[in-house]
Amino acid sequence: MNVHLKRWLAVSGAAVVIAAGVVAGGSYWRLEGNLKTVDLTKEIGNARPPSTPGRPLNILLIGKDDGRSDTAMVVQLNAAGDQARVVSIPRDTMVPRPRCGTNPPAAIAMFNSAFSTGGAACTVATVEQMSGIRIDHFVQIDFNGFRDVIDRFGGVEINLPEPIDDDKSGLHVPAGPTKLDGTQALAFVRTRYSIGDGSDLNRIKNQQLFMRALSEKLANENWLASPQKTFALADILTKSIVTDEEIGSIAKLADLAGKLTALKPENITYVTLPTETYLPDPNRVQPKQPEADALWKAA
Repeated sequence: MNVHLKRWLAVSGAAVVIAAGVVAGGSYWRLEGNLKTVDLTKEIGNARPPSTPGRPLNILLIGKDDGRSDTAMVVQLNAAGDQARVVSIPRDTMVPRPRCGTNPPAAIAMFNSAFSTGGAACTVATVEQMSGIRIDHFVQIDFNGFRDVIDRFGGVEINLPEPIDDDKSGLHVPAGPTKLDGTQALAFVRTRYSIGDGSDLNRIKNQQLFMRALSEKLANENWLASPQKTFALADILTKSIVTDEEIGSIAKLADLAGKLTALKPENITYVTLPTETYLPDPNRVQPKQPEADALWKAA
């Protein structure tokens, strides 16, 4: 669930309004007090992929939903800062899971079990192990906060290729243009069983469709014009997110915002980790090789 960037709520939308909060006088300390952080060095240690010059800045976005994470995306911002790629990782992907705190490693496990085993730090470690790339930062957002922020934005307009009538998520919307409020948006990014073959890959398509729509809204509307509106959004977001310690302050989040808000929507691409059926359990998938490794190396 999650993880946003000016083109994805968890990093950019969050960062934009948080940056606005920096100039809100005494409100700064209220926002600063809302933030919660995780020390990745303490949780993971130093046995991690190297941080080499000239490589992309990698930010893991995690959506937290009812104590688990079914949404994980890696935002890769190139060294020049003018192109980004968002890589979605299906929750049902079977991968090795490293040792997380006192929890022993698992030779093979569902990707989303990392979060339930050891929280965001374990998810970071699992992504690093499966991809070989260094995750510089993470932003975890609670889906209830996501819902409230979309309501503050006044909803998001999307164009649905087919109607959705899903009793599990509670979403019932026709095909074509429609505006989703916060509750509907949350149901939309959760929906999987009533679309396509009911797999997590179809839910990822919904999430990417929503991200594109949100990126256009944030690019076309000036959300910094009203200090009251931006502070209200920043207050919700800072209460709803957890980050690594390195960006765990308003000033550092604002610095990250400066890098991300320079992006144009057309300079962001969305891809999904290549997968194939996991033969021991056809309801699961595994990274498809050599395509999966090639994807991570191509950034």
